[in-house]
Amino acid sequence: MNPPEHATRLAPAVRDHILCVDDEEGILNALRQQLARFEEDGAEIDLARSGQEAIELCQDLEQDREPLAIVIADQIMPGMKGVELLEEIHRRQPDTVTILLTGQAGLNAVVQAINRAGLNRFIQKPWDEYDLRLTVTSLLTKFRLARENRRLLDDLRRKNEELEARVRERTAELAAANTELAGANRRLEQLAITDGLTELHNHRYFHERLASEVERSNRTHLPLSLLMIDVDHFKHYNDTNGHPAGDAVLRGVAQILRDGRRMNDAVARYGGEEFAVLLPDTPRGAASGLAEALRARVEEREFAQAGSQPLGRLTISVGVACSPDDAASASELLQAADDALYRAKEAGRNRVCLAAGPTESHP
Repeated sequence: MNPPEHATRLAPAVRDHILCVDDEEGILNALRQQLARFEEDGAEIDLARSGQEAIELCQDLEQDREPLAIVIADQIMPGMKGVELLEEIHRRQPDTVTILLTGQAGLNAVVQAINRAGLNRFIQKPWDEYDLRLTVTSLLTKFRLARENRRLLDDLRRKNEELEARVRERTAELAAANTELAGANRRLEQLAITDGLTELHNHRYFHERLASEVERSNRTHLPLSLLMIDVDHFKHYNDTNGHPAGDAVLRGVAQILRDGRRMNDAVARYGGEEFAVLLPDTPRGAASGLAEALRARVEEREFAQAGSQPLGRLTISVGVACSPDDAASASELLQAADDALYRAKEAGRNRVCLAAGPTESHP
């Protein structure tokens, strides 16, 4: 009756080595003959006549990266004992299966081998050939299964690492895409409230901010001032010098208004040659002083071909209104400032007029 052939089905591409170690030539020949069938199952039978010779063979196998599957070692040998050899092999190659072969039935040697050498099996001399083959078949299958499990685990670990790397890469790509999208959305939001020519806030933003600031002013009882600004005789400038020159003037005025704003102020192009400046927490007197400063800066700036203007300079007129002094709602505040601007233009332009009375400032 032949032992099961599980080891045959798991035979690897490289040949597994079965090392038999005994100082008696007859024992080695018997082992080689009885284990010869495993050479058909992808194993190589190696013989060593001493512990030292076995260690040297193990070193050669390690260098050649050939697997040492099973070591069958006699206990009583000159020099290195079987237990000592198996202990050294276990230290070098923990996966190698070890069998102690001895005619001594002493329990101490067996316990020592189990505890120190990682012994897998103990076989007494004389042994039963069938039992030996069955034992080697079982242990060789165990060795190959363990190796296959390690290979599968390593393969699974590698695939998991690759998957994790791809996940990290994809996560980084998504994060970068989200950052880019958020930036694009912010730019779109900014474009939606920005005047393309002057890069000030546009008419839409101004009305949203005006409503918000009036509501805050009414709630906190803090003053809110509004400047409505018009470039004097702008149509004349455009007709005389052309629209590109007119656009340059609007950008220049916008720059002056932008440079003169405080952190919480809102400067917008209201439409055409008109601008608006919202001044939170600013009473009428302070707003009038800021309006006058802006008017003076525009008058002092050397705009191209400004000498052809009716006033001999390029100038602005400003209307000033304040909430709650002049108005209680956004529409009322806007109307009050616009009325003040109209009066400034009617009074000769290049001046600042306040909404609640005849007080005015001019050069």
